[in-house]
Amino acid sequence: MSEFERQHPVASVSRALSLIRGNFITILIFLFVGAQSDNFPFLWWIGGGFGFLLILGVANWWRFLYKIEGDTLHIKSGIFVRKDLYLTKDRIQVIDVTSGILQRLFGLVRLDIQTAGSSSRQAAIEAITRDKAAEINRMLRELTNSPTGPDSDEEFRDDSPAEPEVVKTIKLPLKELLVAASTSGSFGIALSVIATVFSQIEPLISESELFEYLFGLIPSQTDTVMIITVVVVFVVFAWLLSFFSTLLTYGNFQLDVKEKEVVVSRGIFEKKRITVPFNRIQAIHVTEGIIRQPLGFATIHIESAGYGDDKGTGSIVLYPLIHKSKILNLLQEVLPDYPKELEGIRPPARAARRYIFRSAFPVTVITGFLYWQLDLNIWIWLLPVISLFWGWQKYKDAAIGWGDDILLLRSRRLSKSTAYIKKKRVQDASMQQSPFQTIRNLASVQIFVASGDRGKSFQVSDLEREDGDTMLRQVRKNGVKTPDHLPEEPHQRRVLLPGWI
Repeated sequence: MSEFERQHPVASVSRALSLIRGNFITILIFLFVGAQSDNFPFLWWIGGGFGFLLILGVANWWRFLYKIEGDTLHIKSGIFVRKDLYLTKDRIQVIDVTSGILQRLFGLVRLDIQTAGSSSRQAAIEAITRDKAAEINRMLRELTNSPTGPDSDEEFRDDSPAEPEVVKTIKLPLKELLVAASTSGSFGIALSVIATVFSQIEPLISESELFEYLFGLIPSQTDTVMIITVVVVFVVFAWLLSFFSTLLTYGNFQLDVKEKEVVVSRGIFEKKRITVPFNRIQAIHVTEGIIRQPLGFATIHIESAGYGDDKGTGSIVLYPLIHKSKILNLLQEVLPDYPKELEGIRPPARAARRYIFRSAFPVTVITGFLYWQLDLNIWIWLLPVISLFWGWQKYKDAAIGWGDDILLLRSRRLSKSTAYIKKKRVQDASMQQSPFQTIRNLASVQIFVASGDRGKSFQVSDLEREDGDTMLRQVRKNGVKTPDHLPEEPHQRRVLLPGWI
């Protein structure tokens, strides 16, 4: 590929649709506002708007050129301001192949080629053939025999063969997919989207007297029944939206383990394929949500320095839903070089009051204010009681552990989080002490790793100051055996991490 090439013309339509999707809420508001005005040339503006977006898409397609020069992918883009992007293959972190509905109609795929510090939007080829995507993948991941210069980083070099053989394939059973969809954490997002849309169409519904007709079907039309009915309808619609969204996102999920990389494939309508070399993985991150944890399920993520989604995060879902009893076995099959269980240590007993206070104090103040100002029911005081329990649970879940080349941190906000971090992957480690922590000889430890555009941090609060110092020394040892051991006393602070068995 010594000459510049263009994408398939379908890329122009794909780009226009991306602009529409990115401004969907604004367009939706415009539609409803314009529809209510008799003097507004509604159809002309809508037709002109979509035509303008299509022209922008065609211009973007025409001005977008790409080619491979030696070991570098060169991309030219921009309508008025030209931008040249160079991605060297020894720095490529993730190759992401997506096949949306539009691309699939024409047998095409979207290729995202990402390096540390560049997001997928900067290095995206919207529409190319599958053969061309496979060729680019092969050329960018082929064996490099010569060094890349004095600044070359052997740790991040990918010497995998062009077409590595699949060692093991793991699929998500239908039962677990349905549980994942039913307990999806996107429920709150779906509820906010429905509320936003409803706020825009509510005037239209009121004028059509649809409310009166629907509530007329309810036997008892008291205000309480009406409010409860509206809340239930909103919750049901939000749950259905979250359910089907997760179902479509993680349908056909497959995890392919190769010699030097892992490939995650998922999606029903929009098929997505993410390839991550093992030597690009910065941390393993396991989350147990407040709904999934009582059912015994968790989600496994990996953090990658090069992966960047629209929000700049580098988290990749390695496995969307798995029972806690199977997590260690899965990690052993996929990432066997990570130690799976370590002895750890919890915060001291005197730290419990700080966890409980931070959880309960703001909730109690807000509840008291609302109770007196709005004359609410006395049952509202259940919220401070729940926050007391939540603070205690956060204290019980907090722990740290370490091995020769691994750090393990466990904490909780809303979800319980367990992070495995190789010492050589730590970008920064710090220990903080507030004045109140200093009085009680406590400290908080925070570990940063490279992940996406922003990085990722893991923190455990209110540890013994000596334990925090030991954790920082462990980071500096970087795999060298040390005499640092867990404290002998008190034994009640000892815990076996991660605690899934």
